[in-house]
Amino acid sequence: MDSTKINLSDLDSYMVYLIDSGYKLYETRYKTKIASKFGLKVVSAEGTTRIVFRKPNSPTVIKVGYPAHNKAEYGLYKALEHSVLGDLLAPCRELSPLGYALVMDYIPFEIPSSRGSDYWFSGEFIKLRETLESNFDFIKEYSKYPWGADFHEENMRCTSSGNIKIVDYSNILVDMFELRKKTTVASSIRGVLKLDFPKKEPKLYIKDGRVFYECGETKLSSPIFQNSAEAS
Repeated sequence: MDSTKINLSDLDSYMVYLIDSGYKLYETRYKTKIASKFGLKVVSAEGTTRIVFRKPNSPTVIKVGYPAHNKAEYGLYKALEHSVLGDLLAPCRELSPLGYALVMDYIPFEIPSSRGSDYWFSGEFIKLRETLESNFDFIKEYSKYPWGADFHEENMRCTSSGNIKIVDYSNILVDMFELRKKTTVASSIRGVLKLDFPKKEPKLYIKDGRVFYECGETKLSSPIFQNSAEAS
């Protein structure tokens, strides 16, 4: 038995208990209780919808929070995992029965960011990011609600080989779950699979202090700045 695995049904039940006890999903104060109860460490509590936990030495993380975001992320990955876009996304491995927990591959390295009020990314990166996000525009044929892919640096992490993975992509489908209550993970997968997918495979990676995007004839790059002062 894998000692790093968590019983997701137990985690669901504990989340229901915490919510019934007065904890709110938009608060992060439940993170210490989850960590203590299941022997987890907090990887990130900066997001507004989920907290990311990891058991020591585990190859995966557990994202705990709003079920709609977890369901949207899991459904989108399962629809795209064998497409030309699949390699851009951090793989989702398991979704808890109630959706409070999502297991995703652990991508070990952060993308450097300013952690300040100014975006460290330059105008070059804004163009790169918009081009990257445009690969997912075809999904608007299924999800008609206004959405933004939200691919900023805190939603990306880097592998040891330099490949960048998007680790938070729930925004692409979450409105389907929040605004159309009949949406299920299975129906979202079917809905996306009916669409015409892009044919060219995008590549996203870091090398020599720059972020690179390549897709067919399109080649873009942006320097990485360590803080907002360097970006100005």
